[in-house]
Amino acid sequence: MPFTKTYFLCPTTDFIYPPPKGPLCLGSVIRSTSAPQYPLNRASVVPVADAFPPVVETDWKKTVSTEKGLGVGVYAQFLQLATGGGLALGPEVDIEHSNTTADTFAFDTVTTLAFEPTQEYVEEAVKAPAIQAWLREPRQKFALVSELFLVTGMKLVKGAKIKYSTSQSTTAKGNLGIDVTALGTTFGPKGHWTDTNGDATEFNRESEFVFAFCVKRLKFGRRLKLEEYNKGAFMTISGKKDGDGCVLVEDVDGADIKTAEIVPDVTENGNVYCVPA
Repeated sequence: MPFTKTYFLCPTTDFIYPPPKGPLCLGSVIRSTSAPQYPLNRASVVPVADAFPPVVETDWKKTVSTEKGLGVGVYAQFLQLATGGGLALGPEVDIEHSNTTADTFAFDTVTTLAFEPTQEYVEEAVKAPAIQAWLREPRQKFALVSELFLVTGMKLVKGAKIKYSTSQSTTAKGNLGIDVTALGTTFGPKGHWTDTNGDATEFNRESEFVFAFCVKRLKFGRRLKLEEYNKGAFMTISGKKDGDGCVLVEDVDGADIKTAEIVPDVTENGNVYCVPA
């Protein structure tokens, strides 16, 4: 497809039905990528007339794993005798602690829906009564910049097999002996101890639901801008970075903003107001 898509994982504790039954669809405007099930414009979504053809994949699988570890080495010398090669008595202990998570997602089919919003589409979408009411709230009304997110892509899945697993492991290695340097040897016990705990949850779901979605950020300030957004994404199709794309959607007079500065803009053959970040 001709544009970069970055996908965010939908909550799996509360499955989102696919459109038109579910709350989420192409063109939905949401306040946060962590709560896509509550679009502001559910009652007044602008229909998407130029969506890309659906892409269907089969036998799809992805595993996401993370591991965090902490290692500590301790050597406590309690007695040093300066005779001959020297004698050291004391424990040497290495402790390692790790947390590992692994999430496996497998689906019989994955259907990708996507579209590229035009300037006209965005201008029409933000006219929704709920969005206008949100913009009039004090927090947004008096902020220099506010943001919402426009859903531009969705992955609908069937025949899901999902597994979440976690494990915690603590390993201790100890050398509690006497080091006789002159003899090149150590007398005394050595030990190794490991404790591991794990937990796994697995479930299946045959019916279709929304697994992931991608968005573009609507940034409301002196102008309305449409930007690429991938902060906290679950999976990225390509390596485009956050903020690489920025589309001017609507002109707004910035003369009344005290912090605005006039700067030249060759794309507009004149000057524009710029608000420092």
